[in-house]
Amino acid sequence: MDVDSVIGQVNAMIYGQLRMAGDDPAVEAAGEAMLASVEPALRQAALRLAEQAAAEVGSQIPDRVVEVVLSEGQPSLVVRETDSTITINTEDLAARMTVRLPEELKDELETAAQDMGDSVNTFVVRTLAGKARSGRRGSRSTFEGTIET
Repeated sequence: MDVDSVIGQVNAMIYGQLRMAGDDPAVEAAGEAMLASVEPALRQAALRLAEQAAAEVGSQIPDRVVEVVLSEGQPSLVVRETDSTITINTEDLAARMTVRLPEELKDELETAAQDMGDSVNTFVVRTLAGKARSGRRGSRSTFEGTIET
């Protein structure tokens, strides 16, 4: 969300109104005071709107968490999976499946498993279980990433 451009537009409108008042020092002083207070108020309003947007988006995708993150003073919405950990009964891993996949994907799976502190098998089983369970909930259209507005 580009809060700075909105603040710039509001400042330009206030300056436009001040120019219409002529050279009255009292009006100029009131305008300067208004400009000094409007930026923090607009930034706070932008954060509240971002929080409302996160709550709205989050209510529409219940298997995801939507958060407001500040990056260089600009709010953005970040969508990620919920923290619900998928448990796997590691004592009942008798079924086998052969999957052919590109070497690049295999490398990515190995890296992701290592990053999570899992074996490749555990990582793949946990990922597949989570995907299968989310599919059963009837939510086929999901999104993970950052929402830029």
